[in-house]
Amino acid sequence: MTEKKEEVRLRFAPSPTGYLHIGSARTAFFNWLYAKKTGGKFILRIEDTDIERHLEESVEKIYSSMKWLGLDWDEGPGTEGEYGPYRQSLRNDIYRELAQKLIHEKKAYPCFCTQEELKEKREKALEKGELFKYDRKCLGLTPEEVKDNINKGKPYAIRFLVPENEEVNFTDTVYGDIKFDSKRIEDFIIIRSNGIPTYNFSAAVDDALMKITHIIRGEDHLSNTPKQILIYRALGFKIPNFTHLPMILAMDGQKLSKRHGSVSIENYIEEGFLKEAILNYLALLGWSYDEKTTIFSIEELIKKFELSSINKKPAKFDYDKLLWINGYYIRNMTDSSLSELIKERMKKHLSTVDKNNLEENVKDIDERIIRITPIIKERIKTLNESIELIAPFFLKISYSDEYKTYFKNKDIDALDILERTSRALGKMDEKFDAGYIERSIREISEQLNIGLRKIAEVIRIAIWNNKVSPPLFDTIEILGKQITLKRIEKYMEIIS
Repeated sequence: MTEKKEEVRLRFAPSPTGYLHIGSARTAFFNWLYAKKTGGKFILRIEDTDIERHLEESVEKIYSSMKWLGLDWDEGPGTEGEYGPYRQSLRNDIYRELAQKLIHEKKAYPCFCTQEELKEKREKALEKGELFKYDRKCLGLTPEEVKDNINKGKPYAIRFLVPENEEVNFTDTVYGDIKFDSKRIEDFIIIRSNGIPTYNFSAAVDDALMKITHIIRGEDHLSNTPKQILIYRALGFKIPNFTHLPMILAMDGQKLSKRHGSVSIENYIEEGFLKEAILNYLALLGWSYDEKTTIFSIEELIKKFELSSINKKPAKFDYDKLLWINGYYIRNMTDSSLSELIKERMKKHLSTVDKNNLEENVKDIDERIIRITPIIKERIKTLNESIELIAPFFLKISYSDEYKTYFKNKDIDALDILERTSRALGKMDEKFDAGYIERSIREISEQLNIGLRKIAEVIRIAIWNNKVSPPLFDTIEILGKQITLKRIEKYMEIIS
């Protein structure tokens, strides 16, 4: 009879103290990827025991960001499994029960020392140039003294009794064999005096009880691992596999922060990044398949992702590279899919604009954006860039001071060019399309013996209030005859 293979179980366990940032999103994604690759389970657990920093609205932000990324969880809030609840604030009874078990087995003990006492001891150690380590004062209390203190209502924490001269060793997928001597670890608190568990205790207990087989998390947790292993051992729990991910730094080598660009998934959604691009780029932060491949579909990542291919070297967050990848995914979308995304954003943008500033063609926005999408697709790297690029199709333009006088001292008769353009476009009836428009404007260029580029610049400023626009002839066609002529006439009045 063949032995049943152990189910691979991974978890992402964020603390709701803010938005889901790039580092946390990468951790979630690597856990999700490995679960998908191995046919395992991906668990979401909310570690909400940090009362001072807890923000309840962050919980919903984490949920929505993960759902937007497509990181669905097999067990967790809203998808309850047999090892719930999946919020630590709902598991306090479990932590207290196991802490009492450790006390009963003389593997932990109550500590009645006040913050003031501990502060004084730390300061004395500092004065002597020594590293502070709790002196186990409360370990020496008799059972009667402990009982008397509790009966008097004296607040107490529960400290884990670190075994003497015990080697704590584990093999990390990224950092290799790691050893700690237990004498370097003080008797650390597992339950605070307010009854709330500390991170190391609650995380170790939950990982064990939720049958987590693989822990993938940031390398900042590497120093927590020995304490958690001691807890596993004391409670007779199986120790999971550990993979600690390298730090993510900014391009200047500093810790990634808001000054280096957006750091939260919420921000990237607002800026108009695609989830496929974000996930593709997250995969490249600390993992590589080969030296040359940059673009990976989700299916390819699930197939190719290996924990052994994660680098120890800190990853550098390159915003320009992320923009390039996002541009790649935009260019490879179907026009219909992209136009739907642009429509949604454009309508949201226009809803904030005074109706008096909208052009009449806004009523045909759906049809026009379908026509606009192919001509701007190659020019944008985010969805927000599309809004900036195409807003003048639907908003009445007002000319900047720069363009009101732009041709004043230039050796070109802008008024004559616009008069000729207005006459040529005005003669067009049913065939007001880019091909006919281009022919007419090229004829004006030949008649005046002026390069097409200079002619186009005059027309572009008149109809767009800018020297840069989507392709000119397509722009005129989509803008429509009436609005194009109206804008040319308005600009002619300004410069005449």
